Amino acid sequence: MRLKLGILLGMIALGAASLSASTPVVRLAVASPLSGGQASTGATVRNGAQMAVLEAQNRFTKLGLKLEFVAYDDKADKKLGVQVAKQLVSDTAVLGVVGHLNSGVTLEALPTYSPSGLTLISPSNTNPKVTDQNLANMNRVCGRDDIQGPVAAEFVRNTLKARRVLVINDGEAYGIGLAQAFRDRAKTLGLAVVGFITNPAGALSSQSIAALSQQMKLYNPEVVYFGGLHVQGGEIAKALQTVNTRAAFVGPDGLDNSEFVQIAGAAAKGVYFTSTAGPIKKLRGRDVAGFEQRYQRVFKVSPETYSPYAYDAANILLETIAAHYQANKKLPTRAEVSKEVRNLEWDGVTGRISFNSKGDRQNSDYFVLQYKTAQYPGEIVTQIQSAPPSN
Repeated sequence: MRLKLGILLGMIALGAASLSASTPVVRLAVASPLSGGQASTGATVRNGAQMAVLEAQNRFTKLGLKLEFVAYDDKADKKLGVQVAKQLVSDTAVLGVVGHLNSGVTLEALPTYSPSGLTLISPSNTNPKVTDQNLANMNRVCGRDDIQGPVAAEFVRNTLKARRVLVINDGEAYGIGLAQAFRDRAKTLGLAVVGFITNPAGALSSQSIAALSQQMKLYNPEVVYFGGLHVQGGEIAKALQTVNTRAAFVGPDGLDNSEFVQIAGAAAKGVYFTSTAGPIKKLRGRDVAGFEQRYQRVFKVSPETYSPYAYDAANILLETIAAHYQANKKLPTRAEVSKEVRNLEWDGVTGRISFNSKGDRQNSDYFVLQYKTAQYPGEIVTQIQSAPPSN
């Protein structure tokens, strides 16, 4: 009931400018965690997409369409993600979905989405399996872990000059994929991977963190690489500082979150992390400053992490739907949206976006950042751009 009520309120808020009872309705949906431990990151996705819908309202009204925005809370839970997918698939007015936030949730929900042809564009799914299935309706505007992980390994070897690394992951699809990609590249670079530990995402009790601390002390690494999200990452960063103050802590974009700094406290200082989502002021796209100002005006906070990527994902879907309606005087089918999204080139806040045949962004930015102080955001250490793997 709470889920349905939240969706209804969202529809009322953005669908008030109804033209008539017979006006065709188009819904753009977001699926991300809006409650629970990942709610702050999920909100960056919702807000970015909602901004795009707010700005597109007048255009759709002039076309004779009623544009609505709906936000579904998947709580970063795989089973709930499947239920959300079923509700979205059953709502024929939904022609595009921005999400999900988590690769594991998307992978679990894709068998539900795929037969319907409902188009997804994720601002944050970095697990290679998301697009390696070659599904016509799955796309991403961010990079991939099989590049993000090696970028971190090369940084550890070439910049930090480390030799002994301990690799930890949180047991989820996102964290495992990153940890494995880091480990494999680290080995080819000649690094000694002294351990590969899976610490389940929910293992945050004082006993489990104490046990992990002892392992970090026993292995005596120069670098601890963590594949996972900010909640566990913050606790591990604190634990590492108590047992090995000289070891560097390195992680992925799951640490690119103001809550990581809140959890880690003083231990956040010096932490390195890679990201497929750069700080807003370092993005190389169109009207970045204008987007930041409008976002702050609407939401009263600065855009974080995935807000600009969700904004671009939503705009690609909205442009596809509006352009099709303008040219054909009828709404596209879901299959037509999927096909036309793959053919669209879009100059967004995050740069120029086009997709390859698998739904990967043709060129993505990858960043290495550091929390120079225990404050968000991090500062860029290095930045590269890379195409997805060709196979």
